[in-house]
Amino acid sequence: MFSIYILWLFIFLLIALLLKFLDIKKNYIICFLISIFIILFVINLESSITAAMNGAKLAFKAILPTIFPFTVICNLLICYDGITLYSKILGPLICKPLGLSNNCSFPIVASFICGYPLGAKYASDIYNLGFIHKKEYERLLNIASNAGPIFILGSISVAMLNNVVYGYILLIANYLSIIIIGLITRRGTHYNTMPDKNIKFENKPFGANLKFAIEGAINTTLNISAFVILFSVIISIIKSNTLISAAFLNLSNYSYIASEILYTLLLGSIEFTNGAKIIASTNIVISLKLSLISFILCFSSLSIIAQVASFISKDNPNFKKYIFLKFIQGILGFIITFISSNVILNSITTFNNNYSYNSNIVTYKTFITILIILTTTLIFTIIVKKLKVKLHSS
Repeated sequence: MFSIYILWLFIFLLIALLLKFLDIKKNYIICFLISIFIILFVINLESSITAAMNGAKLAFKAILPTIFPFTVICNLLICYDGITLYSKILGPLICKPLGLSNNCSFPIVASFICGYPLGAKYASDIYNLGFIHKKEYERLLNIASNAGPIFILGSISVAMLNNVVYGYILLIANYLSIIIIGLITRRGTHYNTMPDKNIKFENKPFGANLKFAIEGAINTTLNISAFVILFSVIISIIKSNTLISAAFLNLSNYSYIASEILYTLLLGSIEFTNGAKIIASTNIVISLKLSLISFILCFSSLSIIAQVASFISKDNPNFKKYIFLKFIQGILGFIITFISSNVILNSITTFNNNYSYNSNIVTYKTFITILIILTTTLIFTIIVKKLKVKLHSS
């Protein structure tokens, strides 16, 4: 059986060499691949239509309630020069440790609150408005690039895994991997803040700004929803293909990795919402399950990469570097989650042996509340000190 896959590999290599020597245009190859997709869609028509409907339901339930209102608010902030305001207040706190100029704070905050792909969208917006340079923009794309906390704590931890503690483990890995990427790419970087141009915003009526914000939010929401539906169909076609399943089964025999893990990792790397759901339903050790989900959340999936490309392709950034760093972020997320899940879950198990379940929940909530209060107080103190210094200097 393995010899058949060797032959298939040789066939693909020969086809690739033939295409190169014949100097066939790239457009023809893309047209050929699209034609294959159409044929597969027709062959699996019923399952493809069902997948498209499920993707539309997912977009309606998960994307519309979060992405649309948040995008309207962010667009309004841009209309009223919120970028400058955020850069003054949050810039020194968020951007300085990562080696970014203060103007980068707006996309980072948008990404940290709402997740993919709004960080990339607003990074592109501030670049086109002239707030940052191209090199800084390319770095910012990888830093303002994470899954949203609402999605992690709500959709994954509660709806898929039925345990909010798992959500916090994934959230920690999600943010830590971004910070590490920011520190790795910081070396030798220095950026000057750019409102030397004195970028002016027109004083339009609120109604006109609201219309602009809503229209932009509709376009963004429809764009993201369309990608979710499309990649839901692609996943359905792959799942219906017995040849792919057989290939992963044989690959697992030689790699000593369960075919279920390899298969779910492939599907998750294509579309991370459906992928996370598939991994959550698998029967594997919880630490490995969380680590695989974390890899997908940090890497983002081909669907998210395509969404990001739709927003930033006009700016022509170094997209290969973006994908490479997302892959590194995925590996970091996997490692952080695997270590932290083993430590945290073992600690909770030990704690449960000594105390009742109710007292454990109360203690856990108390600990989280105290941590949030202390963190908020610390951030507020730093902001106040920064403002006082600026007021005294002015």
